[in-house]
Amino acid sequence: MAKEKKNPETVEEIQSAPAIELVGSINVPIEIREEIVKKAEALKAEHKLRKIFIIVVEGEEGDDKPLYIAYMRRPGLMHFSQYMNFAQKDVIQANKMLAANIFLAGDRELIDDEDLFLYGTMSQLSLIIDSRNADMVKK
Repeated sequence: MAKEKKNPETVEEIQSAPAIELVGSINVPIEIREEIVKKAEALKAEHKLRKIFIIVVEGEEGDDKPLYIAYMRRPGLMHFSQYMNFAQKDVIQANKMLAANIFLAGDRELIDDEDLFLYGTMSQLSLIIDSRNADMVKK
């Protein structure tokens, strides 16, 4: 059985990549990952948060940037209650309001620009709301 050869550049890149998990297929360069981690850590300290949610949306041809990045916090009870109330009437507007309420920093276009919000940010908001696993055990 032959040993599998590994590309040294790939191994080095993986070992030096910052500790963030990207869900999805967007290719984020290592330099940008490092910036994201630094910014997230600074925001966690500044706002005294345990967790920051980072949304990365790939720009398309004609967009101003190749990547749009937003840093979000978990919604508090008041914002979650507002979201649940409005979600029964208009899911898109409820998501837009939620995004505006939990936005900390980054590219505001992810909330304000209709295309970027609708086809980028909105699909990721459910991951923020469903960010904890829970189960009930009956005895």
